[in-house]
Amino acid sequence: MNLAPVDWFILLVYLGLMLGIGFALSGRASRSLGDFLLTGRSLPWWIAGTSMVATTFAADTPLVVTSYVRTGGIGSNWIWFNFAISHLLTTFFLAGLWRRARVTTDVEFIALRYSGRAASVLRTFKGAFYAFVTNSVVMGWVILAMSTIIVEVFGLPETIRFLGADWSSKALAIGVGCSIAVVYAALSGLWGVVVTDLLQFSVAMIGSVVLVFKALAAHGGLAAVAPRLREVLAANGRPAAEVTPFGGPALEAAFWGFAVAVVVQWWSWKYSDGGGVLIQRMSACRTERDSTLAMLWFTFANYVLRPWPWFVVALLSLLVFPELTDHKAAYPMMMREFLGPGWLGLMLAAMLAAFMSTIDTHMNLASSYFVVDLWTPLRGGEIGNREGVLVARLSGIFFLILGGAIGLWADSIRGLFELLLQLVAGAGAVFLVRWFWWRINAWSELSAMIASFVVAMFLRNAGKLGWTTHEFASYEIFVINVAVSAVVWVTVALRTAPDDPRHLREFVRRVRPLGAWGGAGSSEPAAAAGIRGRLVLWLVSVVGLYGCLFGFGKLVLGDLAVGIPLTVTGVLATIFAVPRASRLGGEEASRSDEDRQESA
Repeated sequence: MNLAPVDWFILLVYLGLMLGIGFALSGRASRSLGDFLLTGRSLPWWIAGTSMVATTFAADTPLVVTSYVRTGGIGSNWIWFNFAISHLLTTFFLAGLWRRARVTTDVEFIALRYSGRAASVLRTFKGAFYAFVTNSVVMGWVILAMSTIIVEVFGLPETIRFLGADWSSKALAIGVGCSIAVVYAALSGLWGVVVTDLLQFSVAMIGSVVLVFKALAAHGGLAAVAPRLREVLAANGRPAAEVTPFGGPALEAAFWGFAVAVVVQWWSWKYSDGGGVLIQRMSACRTERDSTLAMLWFTFANYVLRPWPWFVVALLSLLVFPELTDHKAAYPMMMREFLGPGWLGLMLAAMLAAFMSTIDTHMNLASSYFVVDLWTPLRGGEIGNREGVLVARLSGIFFLILGGAIGLWADSIRGLFELLLQLVAGAGAVFLVRWFWWRINAWSELSAMIASFVVAMFLRNAGKLGWTTHEFASYEIFVINVAVSAVVWVTVALRTAPDDPRHLREFVRRVRPLGAWGGAGSSEPAAAAGIRGRLVLWLVSVVGLYGCLFGFGKLVLGDLAVGIPLTVTGVLATIFAVPRASRLGGEEASRSDEDRQESA
């Protein structure tokens, strides 16, 4: 497919704007390692929160969501819907603590929480795992998604003649996408990422909404589409428009996947305490209050505002491409089918914006792990700003190349996403419990990660290698992994020596966590009352978020009888929670002297 001149103009203007911002901010990002990696801890909540939403709105997101809807219905998205529960838990219990910790990465937190040789071993292992595996895999599936969009929208053949040789169109698309991202991300650090995230999120949301209206208009509007859609879904036995597995045909796998998501997965996944990208933004906020509000804004924007334009397009794609088996290709094919000149250019710019936002973030985060948790300890614990920024830029480029290789090798975004969830499923509980219980030590956290990796790989490959006749489903791997890993890390925690009491007392003094800290000191005045109040806010916010998410969806699909009460309940719960959340961390009205010294 050939783009119209106006589409090329929009794309070129967007690229020029992004590169211009990158060059403009390169000097500011180069002032210090703290500026390059954390913006000098100066972000207000609305910038930090929007940056969180933008960076999790990647080029892969609408593609994998479309794949879930086409194969298992909207309800199959509970594999990530459940994350909202843990994100709200982070909002009310951990966001302020991450800001108080004043760490650059979540791995650096290990040196604050634990002591001794065990802490050094864990920090090295975790820094390497997150830099070389976790972030590289994420970049791999994002790059794969962008290459799919380029190939499908332009209608490229499987191979292209280029420089006298036949090249895979997928490989060329990956090369183009990586080349665009590397220049920008290496220049501006986190400053450039968060500034352009504001524009990128706006463009991406506009493009998604425009595609919905264009596709609906081509089918005569929602009222005309609904009966046809119900016929197609009934013929295929898919509960596509239901938000839980209970509304459609009895699907055992869908039901158990939903049950595992809402009972186990939300507290046991890798990002149960926030995760690297969000922790980086929380740490970059100017105050604890900003950190809390940033998480709250991110969670509602991420789950309430973003998904329904994708869901509607995914449902419509069942009418337009009913026989399509490469489900991840449905979204870009809908773009090509319904967006005319100008709008197609805007949507491509939106996908490019989503791609760059996520790639830039994970390049920055992977280089943070490498510089802060691997390179600096290797160099004796201290490096200069000039050396730090240079190593951060070069390592970020390396990790992008590694992600590109993974994207070239892989053929399933959904498969990579679920693999990453399974590999660390057994360790998520430790990441939460370490904030509340003094008995957790570095050996128990390390044992949880190793056990989780071993169990996940065994269960994923046992059937393929003939060790068992049963092929384990994703939800089965998750539950077994959590249970076996729990036995391992609890045993290790109780059978190994507790952490140094003096180190624990310093941690409690600095971070003031809630929970049981033995002789390490009181966590906060009126700790029990603080826990009760935060629990209430957390539960009310969960009701508010899911009420709005599913209420809005029912209204969009024309089910007013269910949509109105759900929406009203969600809005009222949100109105109750937001002003109370804004008072959490309000005692820290300005940046501390330590923050000013760090920025200097």
